[in-house]
Amino acid sequence: MTVKDKFTPEEWKSLLRAPMLAAYAVAGAAPSKQDDFVREMGAVAEGVIEGEGRAAKGSILEAVIADIYANADDDQRGPTEKLALDEVKVRALTTCRAAATALETKAGAEEAYEYKRWVLVVAEKVAAAAKEGGVFGFGGEQISGSEIATINEIGEAIAI
Repeated sequence: MTVKDKFTPEEWKSLLRAPMLAAYAVAGAAPSKQDDFVREMGAVAEGVIEGEGRAAKGSILEAVIADIYANADDDQRGPTEKLALDEVKVRALTTCRAAATALETKAGAEEAYEYKRWVLVVAEKVAAAAKEGGVFGFGGEQISGSEIATINEIGEAIAI
């Protein structure tokens, strides 16, 4: 039995989608210019790579990251949909709650924490990837109040 086999297909989808939706929700909390959005999405990739390096052998996190890599090919992702910013946040919070519920019943406390903390780290990396506001690179905030609020909501939803 693999780690993935402990979860229903719907629960596994929640575990796979939670970090990406959390990242999109944070990016949407303080919309950025195109170059900054690219940096924010690069921060997601950094978070995945960093998580891979920290994941315990045979853990849920290791299996989730392996699936993220396996599904990174455009042919594997399936259809994409365009969502309004508020819908992204709603979907992110719903998905994080579903992931937390699955982890409560099917993972040990340490393994669940490892995954949940990683989702927050990815969200925090996105928030810190680009300054919000300012003019010509002067002023602005590294992490905006709306990004902090969204990260806090994600933390509550994923029960960390």
